[in-house]
Amino acid sequence: MEINISAGMLLVVMAGTFSGTFAIPFKFNTRWQWENNWIIWTVFALLVTPWIVSLITVPDLFSIYADSMDNVLLVALFGTIWGIGAILFGRGIHYLGVSLSLPIMLGLINSVGTIMPIVYKDPAALLEPSGLQIILGVAILLVGIVIVSIAGSKKDARQNESSDASGKSFTLGIIVCILAGIFGPMVNFAFVFGEPMQLKAIESGTSSSFASNTIWSIALTCGFIANFIYCLYLLQKNKTAKLFKKSAPAYWFWAALSGVIWYCSVMFYGMGSNKLGDLGASVGWALMQSLAIIAGNVSGILAGEWKGANKSAVRIMVGGMLVLIAGVLVIAFV
Repeated sequence: MEINISAGMLLVVMAGTFSGTFAIPFKFNTRWQWENNWIIWTVFALLVTPWIVSLITVPDLFSIYADSMDNVLLVALFGTIWGIGAILFGRGIHYLGVSLSLPIMLGLINSVGTIMPIVYKDPAALLEPSGLQIILGVAILLVGIVIVSIAGSKKDARQNESSDASGKSFTLGIIVCILAGIFGPMVNFAFVFGEPMQLKAIESGTSSSFASNTIWSIALTCGFIANFIYCLYLLQKNKTAKLFKKSAPAYWFWAALSGVIWYCSVMFYGMGSNKLGDLGASVGWALMQSLAIIAGNVSGILAGEWKGANKSAVRIMVGGMLVLIAGVLVIAFV
């Protein structure tokens, strides 16, 4: 695949920005609960948009799948696990609160998703200067994630007070957070193990920029199943399905838009990582995840979420973002 470092970095920056800001449209849906927004998001982010984009950009899409069935099944497996991980992510916050759960989950998602592709492709590369630099960058990013998480918990102490972190719930919360952190980067594993599908797509006339779309339509559809079922469960349990009838059409538009924005983050990640060369899946993943955290915090500031927060929380948040930026720069110059 064509290597273009500057273009790859730009695309990954776009991916991180979109990933960190995709939920902004949800803020307009003030009368909906989480499950109302999320089920519409799920349909557009994980099912409709991936298939539309794949069918438009990949010639002979289904022939490629027929010729790569082993890889299709592997990508589907990773996509399913990732979908379960997305649900566990939310439950982890419920059990342990933001300050304890996010460092565990985001730290594992970032580190596992960055290091394991190198271990799979060439473990010895971790001991080379570039591999050691990536490890250093990941370590710095983990510190930044912890600091930003602490700032977030100080900003909204109610989130910590509402969590049940005692006895069995604490133990269960730790298990859930660890599983969420391990399952979360499985979508990146789908990207790595789906490389033969990309190569077949290129052989069939697909632009190398769009070859990764062959992966996302399968992986995200499988992730869709778990998320959709969970949303249906919550709609029934919380009796919130009735809110769909009481809302303006704009609510549907904002939730769908957030789904399209999120899918664009995944699409840009695939495009950018392919242009970064052999370490693209590791460098690109670390950069995207970290930039998403930075973009999310910046958008929160602009949206007024930090108004009224004590100065200590703001200083910690700014410090954490600076550490994240330092980690991003270390990895960016691998």
